[in-house]
Amino acid sequence: MRCSTVPSSISPADDPCTGEATHMLLGSMRDGETGTREPFMDPVCRPCGESFARRPTLKARLVPLHVHMTESAFIEIIEGHRLVKDPDHEARCFDCGTTGSPTWFRFQTNGCSGRPEFITMLHQPRETFQDPLDVWAAKSARLWWDYAVDYLHMHIEDWRVVTDDAQHSAYFMFRDREYGLRHNLLGRRFGAVKLPNRGRPEPEILNPELDPYDQAVFYFHGRMTDSGAEPFATWTPGHTNITARELIILYTPEGAISEVLRVPGLWPWAETTGAICDAFGPISRVKLQTLINE
Repeated sequence: MRCSTVPSSISPADDPCTGEATHMLLGSMRDGETGTREPFMDPVCRPCGESFARRPTLKARLVPLHVHMTESAFIEIIEGHRLVKDPDHEARCFDCGTTGSPTWFRFQTNGCSGRPEFITMLHQPRETFQDPLDVWAAKSARLWWDYAVDYLHMHIEDWRVVTDDAQHSAYFMFRDREYGLRHNLLGRRFGAVKLPNRGRPEPEILNPELDPYDQAVFYFHGRMTDSGAEPFATWTPGHTNITARELIILYTPEGAISEVLRVPGLWPWAETTGAICDAFGPISRVKLQTLINE
């Protein structure tokens, strides 16, 4: 997602900014005719955002922006690299940042160091199925580690091998996200998968009978303040503004916007909540409502 500013603070005057939008600029601008202030919310790169935030007339501030990239947003997916357009190169991997042409990615790479779920392996040999669970779990964990860490140099943290789990042979962290190494994937394969809700139980759904609903309010594990107040996030699929439907906004307990997640397009509940979990943490409960709070 590109920075939305045209006269960039880091480019020559009137040149469009080619930076990646990493923040949301929140503020208000005075209407010259009515004198009232009109709020705005624009995606910006950090240098442009800091430049605009310093302008006292805008009364603006920056908050982090997360963007959930769906498969259709990529030019191609080659050797696990999800490619997007790059202003200085033909393509750039969205996950690991490597740049080059699609042909280069196809013939010069053997995997992406920024995407654990890309790496799956085939059970070999067939006799491996006859190994006891603890033996096979240890083998699959070692094979996956050898490729992901020793060969691709993936920065895995908190690696824990388990030998008594019916589905997983290891658990680990990658970029503040919980993964499990599944040893029973389809097609006789084993590989990494994101743990649903970061390994926590399914969230409690309040008012599940509402269909349709206009807004969902999310609360999270581990975000409660010392006073017991809870930050919360809102997703408003019933909003009249199409762009507003794509935004999930995280608020402080006092109601100030602290982070923003954009999920382009309208996607199923599982994908949207998965993106929310990735950005803001494990979900403890969700309240469905017809009232839209902004």
